[in-house]
Amino acid sequence: MGMAPNSSGSGAAPGASAERKVLVFLLEDDTAVIDLVQDAVEMQGWQLLHRSSCADAAATLRSARPDIALLDVNLPDGEGFSVCESLRKDPAAVPMPVIFLTSRGDPTSRLKGFMVGGQDYVTKPFLIQELVARIQAHLAIQAREAALSQELLKTRLHERVRQDIMDMVVHDLSAPLSTVKMTLDIIHSRGLIKDPSYARYLKSAENSIEFALVMIAGLLDLGAGTVKIDATELDLNALSQRLAKMFGLQYEIKKVGLEFDLLAEGVRVVSDQTLLFRVLVNLLANALKFSPPGAKVVVRVSKRTAPSRPDGRDGTPAGLRVEVADAGPGIPTAEKDAIFRKYHRATEAHVPGSGIGLAFCRMACESLQGRIWAEDAQPRGSRFILEVPSLLP
Repeated sequence: MGMAPNSSGSGAAPGASAERKVLVFLLEDDTAVIDLVQDAVEMQGWQLLHRSSCADAAATLRSARPDIALLDVNLPDGEGFSVCESLRKDPAAVPMPVIFLTSRGDPTSRLKGFMVGGQDYVTKPFLIQELVARIQAHLAIQAREAALSQELLKTRLHERVRQDIMDMVVHDLSAPLSTVKMTLDIIHSRGLIKDPSYARYLKSAENSIEFALVMIAGLLDLGAGTVKIDATELDLNALSQRLAKMFGLQYEIKKVGLEFDLLAEGVRVVSDQTLLFRVLVNLLANALKFSPPGAKVVVRVSKRTAPSRPDGRDGTPAGLRVEVADAGPGIPTAEKDAIFRKYHRATEAHVPGSGIGLAFCRMACESLQGRIWAEDAQPRGSRFILEVPSLLP
């Protein structure tokens, strides 16, 4: 007993498109059950496709692509379990829900039905209203899963396009920016601009180009998902001087103070100086963006100490702790972790940004076997804290 192929009509239910009716496949050799299911399916405005043997069922399921399958377990030429198992092993088959119909009510049979890929199990004799309700429930689940899969696909495609565009922009920008930086270096080193005020503008341009190159390097590292570590003994004075040189004029123009509170001399910490510089460039750029005129940004460097040992002895010096505190508007509690995700920007942010700087900072700190997080500063603002261990004894 069969039906014609899918055709348009009323009664569309979750799991089927608006252009066609739901197609229910039934593998059953009991005419009483067939007639009962036929009537119920037609009352729902669905269509029924019926087969009476396992041999016919497998080929029909692959070609007709029904929305749901009802499989009897005991057939003259086999079991519905084997039909379902074969269907699940076929990568080209549609992942439709399967409900087993059987007089076997023992736990072993039920467990086997789920193990071969079934979603539900209805024991004969059954109420047809219950069977219809179960079909509707599984169609609704299937529809939700299909919608989520489609949304996930769209998100992945969007992310891929954005990453491709970003890679193209990074590739196209790095070469000309490097050329501009080299040109500015030549102009500065040869003293081609004598007027102090113009020389100041030249220096500002050099710093901006260096910052742009740092950002491009961060983009490349984020795209690759990793960074190369070059462990050397840190020179904190050189690090702070380079940062002050890059940001001094920008902070001065905005009338924001920049202060460095460095670790005492004589403490040896081994890490990647260039990578830490790039992390601090991002943090100081963020602090400048969010700090109002008259505020001050403080970079405080201290010794990070390892936890006490199980025997009660103090831990040995284990690295570095750096705090960058500003007096900006602060970060909402719900955003304190999210801001380190790629392309994420705080919902209350009113300044432009790419949402990649802090993502790079987290990846870099984790590559250095450390961590970074954000806290509230007092009396206002934010404090970014990064801790990295000494990579060599």
